Amino acid sequence: MAAALGTFGLKLDDKGRLIVPARARDEMAGGTYLTRGQGNCLFLFTEPQFDSYRAEMAQNAPPGMPSIAFDRVFYSSVVNQTLDTQFRLTIPPVLREYAGLTRELAVIGLAHRMEVWDAEAWEAYLAAFSADYSGLSEGVR
Repeated sequence: MAAALGTFGLKLDDKGRLIVPARARDEMAGGTYLTRGQGNCLFLFTEPQFDSYRAEMAQNAPPGMPSIAFDRVFYSSVVNQTLDTQFRLTIPPVLREYAGLTRELAVIGLAHRMEVWDAEAWEAYLAAFSADYSGLSEGVR
């Protein structure tokens, strides 16, 4: 979702739907996968991204219970859907609760997926890690 890089301030409607940013709509037209993320956010993938992520996880998963437990939690919450005619995605109540989503959302575009955050939780996360942004890059880039 290269076209959807950045941060989008969005609102969740009373039915748990969000309108997908215009820059991401074409890439999401073929279908999306929404599931639990890490750090109380939701991961949002296009179909090709999800296929790639799933293959990478299968290839790199060490044997044993941690991988099995992760797979169970991750895959049991996957919701596959397409955008409706108004370019909306519905976030099921169990996923809204998991991520602590309120009305105000921050949807962030990463190179390989998008993440859906409660806006206040995203601001807190950003504040906690922005101060040491240079330190975070050590060993990464």
